[in-house]
Parts: sequence; structure tokens; C-alpha cells
Amino acid sequence: MLAVHAEGLDAVVKQALPRLRVADKWLAKRERSVAEAAALRLAGELAPGAVPGVLDVDEEECALVVEHAPVGWRNWKELLLAGDADPAVARRLGHLLAVWQAGTSGDTELDGADVFEQLRVDPYHRTVMRRAPELSAAVGAYVERMLTTRLCLVHGDYSPKNVLAGDRGLWVIDFEVAHLGDPAFDVAFMLNHLLLKAIHRPGTASAYEVCSHAFVSAYRALVPATLAPEPRYVLGQVGCLMVARVDGKSPAEYLGEEERGAARRFGQELLLDPPETLEQAWALLADGVVG
Repeated sequence: MLAVHAEGLDAVVKQALPRLRVADKWLAKRERSVAEAAALRLAGELAPGAVPGVLDVDEEECALVVEHAPVGWRNWKELLLAGDADPAVARRLGHLLAVWQAGTSGDTELDGADVFEQLRVDPYHRTVMRRAPELSAAVGAYVERMLTTRLCLVHGDYSPKNVLAGDRGLWVIDFEVAHLGDPAFDVAFMLNHLLLKAIHRPGTASAYEVCSHAFVSAYRALVPATLAPEPRYVLGQVGCLMVARVDGKSPAEYLGEEERGAARRFGQELLLDPPETLEQAWALLADGVVG
């Protein structure tokens, strides 16, 4: 990724690599950049101003050019890790997710399932299944349901690091894992990141909890009932993802060793016996980690 600042042009150039820059071997098709451009355009049509505009696409070079964020906008992950947890940002993200899911319900033109397997299922779920055989059956059940559910647009990396926020709004970026899939995945992905940050910064846990409820409430207020996933299924997926961010190919880099152990234990608890509500999940975390 390269930022370009020239007269009349303020943009970011992205070119997909065949191997991701992580310690473990992690391969993915380079054509995902072309699919990302299509997903960005679709998301921008459904929610104008919520994503960077696509300026150009080079299909042969698997590259795209998008608008650069306004000056002063900051990455939400960095803000959260600094203890700045704004529920208005979380609320907007829940609203946008519902808009995108509702606007693409049953859209047979979307695809991307192969990239989703390469960038999420294999390095996250299946890696956990190999490295923690005692969890294989439970994780495998979620994988089977997830891969056979193709209902709407799924971002696939709906996390704070892919949110740029500022005084005039926010953008969701990096749609390279976008696909037609399971609406629960993006909900679980965002909640997992907020819960992980509570493990990392227990003193700010209550603020992350407020953000999680703002996110889910805004999402459920708008998403069609036919797409709204049941809470236990979402929280079970959170468990899969939390364990994966400890023992998968992309561990959360900000977790210390004790925090990794806490995340592993809490993730396993959510996976094997998911609670009925998000409130109960936060209570379990407080009892076992934060409290």
C-alpha cells in the first residue's frame, strides 16, 4: 500500500501480494484486489460517504487506487488501544453493517468465497482445528454452517483497524475479504476485537462494553429479521475468532503472554458453551478476567 500526494491527487495505491506478511505461510489469490474494488463501489452506492471512492483499477497488476482519508482522521484500533472508546463510532458501524447486509440480501452477483476461505477460514478456524484438536469438532460445526450460509455481503475483516474516523465522519476500508456469506461473521468479528481489548486494557473494559452494545443495538435496529443472527451463534463465532487470535496464523500483536492465556480460556468458554446474551458474555469476562 502506497500513499500518493501530488497536485490534484490525494490517493492510496493498493496491490495484492500472493503471500501475506505474517510469520506463518499464508497464501491468497492476488485477484482479490479487483474484487475489493467492486465491493467498495457497491458499499459506496448503498452508503454514500462511508467508504473511500475507487479512482482506478488495474486488473492485470491486481492493483487499485482509492481516495486518501481526510487529514486528521485516525485509525479506530489505535484510538481504542489508547483508551479512547467512542460509542458513536461503534453505533455508526452497526448502522452501516445493517445497511450493507439489507441492501445485498440474496445478491447472487457477489462471490468471493474462495478468498474468504484463504484469508479467514484456513488461517483462523482450520488452523485452530489443527493446533487444538480438542476444539476441532466445535470449531468445525461453525465452519460448516458459516460456509453454507450465503445471504448477503460480508466484509470479512470488519474490525477497528479497518475504520478511519474523524470530525466529519468515518470510512470502513479494506474490503479484500468481501464475499456473499454469513451475516453473523462481521458482527462476531467486531465484537471479538472489543472483547480482546478489554482483556488487554481491563481499566477501560466498561467503555469497550458500552461500544459493543452501541454497535449491536444499532445493527439490530435496522437489519432485517431474516438476516439477524441469534446471539448464541454470534457469541460462539466470537469464541472461534478469539481462540484464533491467540493460536491461529494472525495472533493479536498487542496481547501479552498472560493476556493470551486469558483470551484463550475465555474464547474456549464462548465456543464450547456460548451465553444467551452479549450482557452475559461481558459478565463472564468480568468474572474471569477483568474483575
